[in-house]
Amino acid sequence: MLHRFTARQKDDLITKLQTYFSEELDQQLTNFETEFLLDFLSEELAPHYYNQAIKDVQAHLTGFIENINERIDELEKPLPIAKTR
Repeated sequence: MLHRFTARQKDDLITKLQTYFSEELDQQLTNFETEFLLDFLSEELAPHYYNQAIKDVQAHLTGFIENINERIDELEKPLPIAKTR
């Protein structure tokens, strides 16, 4: 599912892109051009960043869960030895 930006978020992102293009590339973009660029970046590049973020979270949580499991194992009490008759 593609994330939809609020109007304010979209305006802020458009301004950032326009500033970048102006300062770094000496290129002036209209709001219309910049909105199309933002849509392209969101559709074509954002999923790659999103998927990498998911992998990073999985790796982090795996380590976290392993740590929790170790701590739980430490809480385990020894079982009494059964007496033989």
